Amino acid sequence: MRVGLNLLFLIPGIVGGTETYAISLVKALAAIDKENEYLIFLNRESVNLKLTEARNFQRIECRIRALHRPARYAWEQFALPWQLQRLGVDLVHSLGYTGPLTSHCPRLVTIPDLNFSALKDTMPKVRRHALHFFSSRSARRSTRVITISHFSKEEIKRVLRLPSDQVTVTHLGPGYEPNLNSSPWDAMQNQYDLYGPYVVAFGGGSSHKNISRLIMAFTQACKDLPHKLVLIGHLPPGTPITADELGMEASFRIHALGYIPQAHIGPILGHGDLFVLPSLYEGFGMPVLEAQTVGVAVACSTAGSLPEVAGNGAIFFDPSSVDDIAQTIRKCLLDANLRAELRRLGTENVKRFSWEKTARETLAVYQNVYSACAS
Repeated sequence: MRVGLNLLFLIPGIVGGTETYAISLVKALAAIDKENEYLIFLNRESVNLKLTEARNFQRIECRIRALHRPARYAWEQFALPWQLQRLGVDLVHSLGYTGPLTSHCPRLVTIPDLNFSALKDTMPKVRRHALHFFSSRSARRSTRVITISHFSKEEIKRVLRLPSDQVTVTHLGPGYEPNLNSSPWDAMQNQYDLYGPYVVAFGGGSSHKNISRLIMAFTQACKDLPHKLVLIGHLPPGTPITADELGMEASFRIHALGYIPQAHIGPILGHGDLFVLPSLYEGFGMPVLEAQTVGVAVACSTAGSLPEVAGNGAIFFDPSSVDDIAQTIRKCLLDANLRAELRRLGTENVKRFSWEKTARETLAVYQNVYSACAS
């Protein structure tokens, strides 16, 4: 079987979780499958990504830049089908929401979530309409749609009106493999001023990550506690962190680290007293698994797929309620036994997920579709 992997959407450092998904899946497929051939279709921004050196994987550079979305969509719809036929591809899997609407071979598309519908107020109008147009039509014209949680599957069935047997769930692994000992902790404490206990969260850069409510809840919950709130990554626009917005004392306890090297993330997560994920919408929620992997207690939103992914290894709150977030944070910080139990349950929960499992389930979809179309 000759499989085409459509990664034309991938803009390194820009597309977020779909980049992690694509890179991790390719590496995991290369580790488990030495028999089938894979042709990876890449744009100019991503052609030099470190994917795999496996002999049965070949890179195909396409002469477009994905940052120019009209050109990318045009190549995907008109040039890619011709390439697939010329190169004898048996099936094509598009990993980032959209794929060719026609081709000589069966088409699969991964739609991780329906962010273009659920988060329509936070996405530029032109991009939202284009993504909705191509994603919905790619889903309806594909032999199979792959998604990453049962929550997303139910949304796809309801909104795009697809039959259940056309949508397959393949859960993901952790966003990366965090290593608690990857950097000396003493040096990192000094570099980021992480002395004393703290609560940790990811910024996320988008308003649906709900960081403003988290800051308000933390300020409310920890007035008489010694904790800081450590925020990793870029913050959503308008996040209140200044003294004018929060008051001098509260703002002093908010540590916005911005972008940090990946090697530093595991230690910073693992040395926190509590990891909080307050998101208003998630199609999967890889940060939960990253936190559970390094053994930090998790407090988590009830939104989207998060209860499905976090399992019983987290304590949950209503992300729309500052009071509920605050009460949950305070409950965890005041109860060392509860945090210890959450750490234990989280360590067990994360065993359900791995990129090898994702790859095996994806390969099974390829084989099923190929066999059905060949018979």
